[in-house]
Amino acid sequence: MKRLGGQILIAAVGRIRTPYWKAAQEEYLGRLNRYTAARLVEVKDAVGRGGPDDVAAGKEGRLLLEASRGAGRRIALDGGGRQLDSPGLARFLEKQLAVYGKLALLVGGPVGLPAAALETCEERLSLSSLTLPHELARVLLLEQLYRAATIVSGEKYHK
Repeated sequence: MKRLGGQILIAAVGRIRTPYWKAAQEEYLGRLNRYTAARLVEVKDAVGRGGPDDVAAGKEGRLLLEASRGAGRRIALDGGGRQLDSPGLARFLEKQLAVYGKLALLVGGPVGLPAAALETCEERLSLSSLTLPHELARVLLLEQLYRAATIVSGEKYHK
């Protein structure tokens, strides 16, 4: 079995609280770890706790940058980012991990990533042009990372 290799850090705002989304998150994270060293770091959400959303998003962005310090090439998950199909994502991850060894995927909160955080990222990817609930987006990301790993390894899951 061919592995993706390298390390992937998913730095995300907030905790998943809904039991079935949390279970799905843990399931796909466990599956992904068979192919690469994957780790999820959740930072405290600040939006909706009083004060303007842009100030709160700025705080979340700083926490994400701190959590991803030293974690390699930063890639923002952003609605305005490049969309890839699953085989394209597999090729992208395989190449990025081969070149850089470590990737940090930044997942913002309900109002997204602030400009200051986006500017530190070398790439921007989008999961969909649709607006997705935050918990679903996180599970979707993990499932697609796992799917990409199975494509690289030549396994049947993708079909």
